[in-house]
Amino acid sequence: RAALGRSWSAWAPAAAATAAVVKCRLSVSQVKLRRRRSRRALRALRATEEAAAGENRYKSLEVFLEAQRESRPLTDPLGGPLTPYNDSPADWMLIAIFRQVMSGVAKWQSPLAFWGPEAYDGMLEVAHAQQWGRTLQQTEDSAMSVIDNLLPEEGKARFRSALKADKFGTELNALITAVFFPFMVGKCQVEERKHEDLEQIPEGEAWKCAVKIEKCRWLERSGCVGMCAGLCKRPMQRMFGEVLGMPLSMEPNMEDLSCTMVFGKKPVEWDKDDLREQPCFSTCATARSQGSCPKLT
Repeated sequence: RAALGRSWSAWAPAAAATAAVVKCRLSVSQVKLRRRRSRRALRALRATEEAAAGENRYKSLEVFLEAQRESRPLTDPLGGPLTPYNDSPADWMLIAIFRQVMSGVAKWQSPLAFWGPEAYDGMLEVAHAQQWGRTLQQTEDSAMSVIDNLLPEEGKARFRSALKADKFGTELNALITAVFFPFMVGKCQVEERKHEDLEQIPEGEAWKCAVKIEKCRWLERSGCVGMCAGLCKRPMQRMFGEVLGMPLSMEPNMEDLSCTMVFGKKPVEWDKDDLREQPCFSTCATARSQGSCPKLT
């Protein structure tokens, strides 16, 4: 017993210290657990608040779109005739793919049919949701999210390595655009550019690196300058230039609703772009009576 007593006396301080460490670790674990629970509760609260804000925002959007459906425009934004379109099943399929990805980003879906004459209008309604209540930069970022979801990282890497801003790369991009994207922008054709247009083109040569969109379907049907800039021009230039390494200049003409895409050409900086001062079309339901389109800010 005496030996055991002496042994316990020797080990007692160490046992007490061990117990204190265990107790301390348990206390730290409890604190960490409480913090994790608090963070989870905070995230849940924020998600609830964001969902409520989104629901309220989209309520006003749905009121706006319902009014749009009841009084569809009979003319284009300039007062001219609307371009008739007879989309094929392949066109409807492409429209549905874009619309579904856009809806995932916007967190809202149009009730219009995916198939048939309402398909394109349904995609435009989702596009309205992408920019509804957002700044121009936020709208552009949402469009970039759509592009990221459509283009896998491996595809982007292969594009960057295979296609440069040379004759082959720029001409191939122009050809692909003219062949595969009329469903989105309407009739278009490839055009030539010379050294006077692009300095990298050798003198005496002509590259078929530009695409002329005769009357942009996106702009004509939306009637919105902001949707042109925030969901098409700016994100496309950014995607090709910054992500794919292929400079692209998109040059919409608001006087005839045409647009020119020039591959291999660096776009004008936004603060020097004339489009940022473009006023609303008079046919736009959210038009500002004076000054530039409010969605350009």
